[in-house]
Amino acid sequence: MHNGKEDGPYVVGSNRNLPLSTDRSNSPRQVPEKLGDDIEYVESFESLEQSKSPRSLKSIRANVQRHWRRFWCCYLVGVIIFLAIFLPVFFLVAVPAIAQRIVDTTDLPVHSAQILDPKADQVSFTLATSLNIPMGLRIRTDPIDLSLFNRDLQPIQPYLVVSLPSYSLKGDTDMTVTENNTDILNEDQFIKTLTQAVYNKRFTMSAKGSTVGHLGALKAHLTLDKDIELDGLDKLSGFSIDSAQVIIPKEADGTNLKGEATLPNHSVFTFALGNVTLNLMSSDLIIGQATILNVVLKPGNNTVALRGRVDTTTVLENLSEILTVQKAALMDGDLELSASGNSTICNGVHIKYYEQVLNNLTLITRVPILQILGGTLEGLLNNNDSALGKIVQNITQILGNFSTLSDTSTVARSIRSLV
Repeated sequence: MHNGKEDGPYVVGSNRNLPLSTDRSNSPRQVPEKLGDDIEYVESFESLEQSKSPRSLKSIRANVQRHWRRFWCCYLVGVIIFLAIFLPVFFLVAVPAIAQRIVDTTDLPVHSAQILDPKADQVSFTLATSLNIPMGLRIRTDPIDLSLFNRDLQPIQPYLVVSLPSYSLKGDTDMTVTENNTDILNEDQFIKTLTQAVYNKRFTMSAKGSTVGHLGALKAHLTLDKDIELDGLDKLSGFSIDSAQVIIPKEADGTNLKGEATLPNHSVFTFALGNVTLNLMSSDLIIGQATILNVVLKPGNNTVALRGRVDTTTVLENLSEILTVQKAALMDGDLELSASGNSTICNGVHIKYYEQVLNNLTLITRVPILQILGGTLEGLLNNNDSALGKIVQNITQILGNFSTLSDTSTVARSIRSLV
């Protein structure tokens, strides 16, 4: 019996108007709904998979094949148009860009270099280098004019231009350029490069040039633009006077000092300097000059013969100051000598660019006094007119006075009588 209250789903016929749903057995069933809400029916992924039948896949394949048979000529024309646009771009843009990229990333090592036969405004320049082409490619290059310049000056101002011949490059290829009587285009920049090479342990030489590279039938414009870092001479560190002897009496041309010196060259460059005259100094006082003939400074240690003239008048007039400056070296049994550039002459011509570099360079070394005396005595023994006994007596007297470093007048008189 109905009592007038809502009994919910337990009332007979309460589900009469609810929508039907079908389960997997396809039997209708009632789907309850909440008051005021719609029912959202979501089809499961499993039912979607079941909806795909082999017949529908075959139908799609057949439609594609039918479309291709109908429009294949349109696709062919499209491919031809694409290749007509792509291939020229590839060969005219991509291939040169790839070739330029290879050149940019490849080192240009300098194995050796020579600056020979110096003249007032020319040198003979030789450069040995190599270029490594990767990936088994072979590139043939046209001749190239290579400009040498300093990077920090813009726009660039080449100081030398050398020509590289045509090369067929594959793998690691050696290249050598020899340019006789090369004009010095900018002497200031050339001097700047020489100064950097002589005074520093490392220096940079910049090179730039353009050419055409041939990859089979293809051509590519290539630019070689490199900064090459090289070993410098490091102020000729390691300079030494290996032997020396005082010539008594002095020779007709005034030579009263002979010896051998070592000039180290830490770079890969060979420099032909000509006849180099050095100032011999005690501290800042110039006491004479020494000349080295036909200097060719090769990589490594170079032993050279020197002939000098010591100005005894200057030595005697400044003996007190010289002995004071030399006191520490003399106490060690050495004589400290300094040498700086005075002149550089080749074939009778002053080479100003070398003089500007070397005249500001001071080399300092110590020479054992016994070594000087030994060389001097050896020379005296070979000289029948040397009055050996008197000379040895004077040398002994000088050594005795050196030990005190006080009676400079006696030392001066002894040296004057000796020379």
